Amino acid sequence: MAAFVGPVGLTPAFADPLPYGPDTCISGYVWREAAPGDNVCVTPAVRDATAAQNANAVANRDPNGAYGSNSCKQGFVWREAFDGDVVCVTPDIRAATKADNAAAASRKASNGPAPAPQQAPAPSAGTHTVRFEITGSGTVYSIDTDPAGSRVAENTNVPFSRTLTVGPDVQLLQVIAVTKTGDQGCRISVDGTVVVDQAPGSSAHCVFNLS
Repeated sequence: MAAFVGPVGLTPAFADPLPYGPDTCISGYVWREAAPGDNVCVTPAVRDATAAQNANAVANRDPNGAYGSNSCKQGFVWREAFDGDVVCVTPDIRAATKADNAAAASRKASNGPAPAPQQAPAPSAGTHTVRFEITGSGTVYSIDTDPAGSRVAENTNVPFSRTLTVGPDVQLLQVIAVTKTGDQGCRISVDGTVVVDQAPGSSAHCVFNLS
């Protein structure tokens, strides 16, 4: 029987983070476009072949066949990319077309796995994150660290902390405070682990060697 080839309606796309909405293809695939609105995802080569088949749709027809003007010549069959698709192709092409239809959902970006969360870059080899602290209470005349950072003004309130990233050329770490009021101690942490800790009221001078 005769079948009519008509345009396939497009469903309006709602706001979607994917560039072409829910029909966006995964990388390496494009819409087949066997007819307007045919958004089955296929390889670029298949899309090009589909366009060529459409352009030569009448070449493989037999207008005197059992199905009228849509009848195919001997050895050809309807492609059936969608309901009503009567472009005449070889049986292997129809089989491949049906396989593409069956795999359609797996080739949509919206059905792919969620992207892995981005992780903070790992520190470069030989680098360390160092945290210097002056603990306790009161104020200081000065706080100095090695490696040095920005100047700490007189009358700075305690507690105080400073975090630096040091390279493989740094071996000696130290922090020292000159007390003005109150009692101070100190602490040094390397990559999150406390390596030196002096309680307030003792010596606000901490030293650690990385080697």
